Amino acid sequence: MVLVSVLLGTVVLLTMVDPIRLTIYMLVLNAVVLPLTYLPILVVANDRDYLGDRVNGRLANLLGTVFLVVLVVAAVAAVPLLVLAGGGG
Repeated sequence: MVLVSVLLGTVVLLTMVDPIRLTIYMLVLNAVVLPLTYLPILVVANDRDYLGDRVNGRLANLLGTVFLVVLVVAAVAAVPLLVLAGGGG
């Protein structure tokens, strides 16, 4: 597995892609996708058929919803901020 990672890293470097710029784009992509991965967890945490009496309480739902709103705001702001920053470079 380490050999595959080293070879993949070598191939990326040979393409002359700036690794810092690539990292910035991947971080923005992660920020955009993160709410889509968190929402199903929040939904399942409230499913009584699946979790029975171990579902989230009111406080956990409130905090989870606030966190989801923060994630959505960050996701919506990520791409415009990347453009305004000139692509991070």
